[in-house]
Amino acid sequence: MSETLSSVFQSVGKGYGYDSVSAEATEFREFKLKWKRSCGWIEFQVSDYLKDAPPEVVKGLAEMIFSRLSGTRMNGYPKEMHDWITSDDFVRSKQKIFLNRSKNLTRSAIGEHIDLNESYKRLVEMGLAEYDKDVVISWTKRPNVKSIGHASVLMKVITISSVLDSDKIPEFVCDFVVYHELLHLKKGFDPFGERHGTDFRAMESLFPKADEADQWLKRLRLVL
Repeated sequence: MSETLSSVFQSVGKGYGYDSVSAEATEFREFKLKWKRSCGWIEFQVSDYLKDAPPEVVKGLAEMIFSRLSGTRMNGYPKEMHDWITSDDFVRSKQKIFLNRSKNLTRSAIGEHIDLNESYKRLVEMGLAEYDKDVVISWTKRPNVKSIGHASVLMKVITISSVLDSDKIPEFVCDFVVYHELLHLKKGFDPFGERHGTDFRAMESLFPKADEADQWLKRLRLVL
């Protein structure tokens, strides 16, 4: 894979004035890439989730990155790239790898006091969410108080901090946190968009006890 990556990135990079370009596959947990550069050269570390990507997908990524580095920003990912990484096949082939690399996940929605599957079920019954068999919801092993919820949109994995796995917290508070993260999945892959924009907050407010749940989280000094 690294040879193909380097070949594609070198070809694209030359068109942007780079004399030396290298790219190697790297085992990142999330889908991402890093680079370092100096005058005339640039080195990339590219997520190995791309190891079976078609050449046009890799080329699209390279074009987007080099265009952004040159100051001519593209509006989002190229269509071939976007369609490939948001496909059902991508989720089903990469999700297990992602979960194996996520060391702080219990890989279970069932906690000591709360079953997050029940939260998901209630949200579906209220018409606030649609059931998706590919979605994985998991508690963290260690409590995270800086961010109590996270959604990996590409991998369809929702992570909820075990700090909420308590019989002292009303179930609607957990339901709200799960709903918040499901909204990120519903919004879809938009790496350059506003994360919690006006449209997102409008959808979030549809939760019947949104304000009350938000006040609970603020009293506990927890952040979504």
